[in-house]
Amino acid sequence: MPLSTRTAVAALALAALPIGAVAAQASIEPYTPPSSGTATGVAWTTVDLGTCSLASGTAVVNGTWVGCATGSMASPGMAASAFGSVWAAGSGAYNPGQASTYLQAINPTTSAVSPGQVLSGITLPKAGVQGGSYLWLAGSGATASNGNIKAVAVGVDSTGTVRKRYTASTAAIGAGGISIAYGASKVWVGDALGRVYALSPSSGKLLMTIKTASPHGLAVSGSSLWVSNPSARTVRVFNTSSGAQRTSITVTGAPNAITVSGGSVWVFTQKYLYRYNPSSLKQTGRYTAPASGSGWLGAVAGPGGIWASNYVAQITRFNTTTLTFDINTGWSNSNVAGPLAAAGGMLWVPNASSSPFPVGHSVTRFTPTQ
Repeated sequence: MPLSTRTAVAALALAALPIGAVAAQASIEPYTPPSSGTATGVAWTTVDLGTCSLASGTAVVNGTWVGCATGSMASPGMAASAFGSVWAAGSGAYNPGQASTYLQAINPTTSAVSPGQVLSGITLPKAGVQGGSYLWLAGSGATASNGNIKAVAVGVDSTGTVRKRYTASTAAIGAGGISIAYGASKVWVGDALGRVYALSPSSGKLLMTIKTASPHGLAVSGSSLWVSNPSARTVRVFNTSSGAQRTSITVTGAPNAITVSGGSVWVFTQKYLYRYNPSSLKQTGRYTAPASGSGWLGAVAGPGGIWASNYVAQITRFNTTTLTFDINTGWSNSNVAGPLAAAGGMLWVPNASSSPFPVGHSVTRFTPTQ
């Protein structure tokens, strides 16, 4: 059955349900999996990235893995919006001597999935951002025999082909790239050694290095780079031209997810969502965040406000009009969510665990209904 026909059938089936009823799971899309949170104002559709695509209709979340071999992407670790598509990147066939990443594009209108590309020289991609003419991914280089790795950033064009590459000079155990942002005409890559590398978006060459502990979240507003440091429970702000620190802000709870929207900088901790004026660097709001078992690992400006995801299959939305958290929902069993993306009026969250199938091969699309 064509995708458009199956979608229409599914929509009619859902519409016929009594208010508050849970849709029976079926091998057609879209559908609403059983919720494990307060699923207010949001609907699910899961796009399988493996050999079973959305069009095949054989993937059932929270159900049985039906008629599929192992998918091409074992575990998508991040999603990013670039070139009018949603891009998921994660582990592919792994060889300890040669790093590789599997990259696939999703059409945000049709949910059609590209065949995908294998990117050599980078593995464990943690974050992505469009900067200049490229989609930049932050990850790790090949693992050496002693376990030491280097932070790596690659710039790919709209076909998914690697055009630019940066490899950090320092190697250590676990020293891969963990965060990325674009702004002030630079690509900013944070690594697990406590360094932020400023790269040229056109050449990939290193322009500047900033030393700061645990740069798990990066965001740029104007001439300031904002860096969240969960271990020290601080947010540090640096000048994007000189690299000099402008201020260090102490927060309650470990800050991780950070984004810029509506002229403000937004920082999530396990306890609160903080709002800052990017010019004065002053706090302009603090809002009690929903309970999160793992803290909020990724944030993005999306439909209706600021969205965040975590490691225990939970997303939340802070409505920037009402200044309240109006969506807080979980999906799938034993799922692990990676950094999320917004495109086409929807939210896209990679399911970054390899089990249970087919969760480990998929990206879940959330469509707000309010």
